[in-house]
Amino acid sequence: MQLLQVGGPYKIMLLGIAGMLSLAIAIVLFVVFYQRKVIAHQEQLNKLNRQKEKELTEAAIRAEEDERMRIAAELHDDVGATLASVRLYLRMADKEGARSEAFTQSQQLIDESINKVRSLSHRLQPAMLQKLGLQMALQSFFDVFNKSGVIQIDFSGAELPMLDENKSLALYRIMQELVNNTLKHAGADRAEVHAERVGNDMQLRFSHNGKQGITQERFQEYIYKKDATGLKNIMNRLKVFNGSLSFDKEENWYHTIIHIPM
Repeated sequence: MQLLQVGGPYKIMLLGIAGMLSLAIAIVLFVVFYQRKVIAHQEQLNKLNRQKEKELTEAAIRAEEDERMRIAAELHDDVGATLASVRLYLRMADKEGARSEAFTQSQQLIDESINKVRSLSHRLQPAMLQKLGLQMALQSFFDVFNKSGVIQIDFSGAELPMLDENKSLALYRIMQELVNNTLKHAGADRAEVHAERVGNDMQLRFSHNGKQGITQERFQEYIYKKDATGLKNIMNRLKVFNGSLSFDKEENWYHTIIHIPM
């Protein structure tokens, strides 16, 4: 009877130890499983980030190649054709003399070629942006649409601080992209652009009243689409300067907020 009485506590103790070991094993297994799950999730995120970076890089390369092809086409089809005509007229003028109609026509075509090259140069690097700065260049850009009657763009904000040439050009191109995308996809007839300094950043808020637009949720979907070249170009321009892009929707207005360090 005494052995049974002594054995009882030992059994309880053994059962307690077994329970604690089981609990410890369960905790270890849970931790291992959780760590593996976290690692797998992190690997998936890294894979998505690598894919995103790859798509952004590919979009930048495609945009650059498209721009080169467009410039090459303009130079070949327009300027090249004009200069070929100049050569023909100069051959005629060589026979007919400096006062001939062929010589006069050659001069006119040369002037035309100069204007075409100057126009192409201005589109690549807006002259107003170089001479008068970002604020005046943007206002001039918006005025073109305001006069057309297609869309009314109101530009407001305090005097924009001076930015270096590369940042100014990046913001100008981004705004061009946003306006063009709005006209192409949103069907808006009003837009607002507000610029201000927020801390050490320049903030540009572009808003429109279109029937559709980009929200933060949709952005995560669009950025992975192959045909979202314009959006990827914006991201690439901001990435160079550690800028950021966010989206919001308020009633019938869609907002795109751009931050770029000064």
